[in-house]
Amino acid sequence: MLRVSDSITGVIYISISAFAYATQTILGKFAFAAGLTPESMLLLRYLFTALLLTPYLLFRGLPFMNRSPLVLVQSLLFVLEGLLFFHALQHLPASITIVVFFSHPVLVAILGSMVFKEKLHFHFVLGLLLAVGGVILVSGIADGVGELSVPGLILVILAAVSYTIYSLISQKNVRSISPLTITNTLAIGSLILLLFMFHDLNFLSTLSLQGVSLVLMMTVFNTIIAVVFFLQGIKKLGAAKATLLGTLEPVLAMFLAFSFLGESLSPIQIWGALLVFFSTVLAVYPGPKLPLQKSQPKLPRGQT
Repeated sequence: MLRVSDSITGVIYISISAFAYATQTILGKFAFAAGLTPESMLLLRYLFTALLLTPYLLFRGLPFMNRSPLVLVQSLLFVLEGLLFFHALQHLPASITIVVFFSHPVLVAILGSMVFKEKLHFHFVLGLLLAVGGVILVSGIADGVGELSVPGLILVILAAVSYTIYSLISQKNVRSISPLTITNTLAIGSLILLLFMFHDLNFLSTLSLQGVSLVLMMTVFNTIIAVVFFLQGIKKLGAAKATLLGTLEPVLAMFLAFSFLGESLSPIQIWGALLVFFSTVLAVYPGPKLPLQKSQPKLPRGQT
């Protein structure tokens, strides 16, 4: 029976995760139009995630939570990154926010090489450069931006750093903990943190059926599928390659916006998309193999 390599499996996992994350732009716009705020939307997402995953994990006989300090830190970073990113969007153009945030593959590669002793081959570094360049073109930043907000830049930089540390911790945690257990722990931990920080639940009285339906869709796509497949991809590829492949997300989001929101695509954005797609090929290109040393035949005693 043909066995699929870890590289191919990892690419499939990350591609599914990137697509699931990319739907967040579309669903988020509809959710905001339905009267939800970033805080209320995240609260409901994590609540629905825990309500869906906890019974399933208990039925399977798997731990529904992991109390490892690293997983708890991961929960903090998970919710922190989301809040920082959404609030950065209130101060910065979406193009700048995307470009700065998607610098995190570079940070992951640098820190990953230091923490996990991963060697950065030339083709991988080239892939990083192409990916960052592609994201810049896709974002539309080339069309020009106005005066930048310093608080907004600080928020999105902190979001990128939070996601970088989250990804590196994930690489360590998925070696011994089920991705489903990690995802449920992230949801429960994030829910507790959000309730502690934003305990105003008055939005529940005005919650519409449309809002609930949209958040349920975001729960399945943007939390469960996106996080579980991302963790599985890290398990197969490592954090550096997984986050580089994750740059597919803004490209897929752009095409989804074109398909469902009627947004136009410029030629420069299409070129940016091609750069990102080419960078994914370089991301999983096998590194140079060290030549095997041929063992010298043993000579009988007395011979030299």
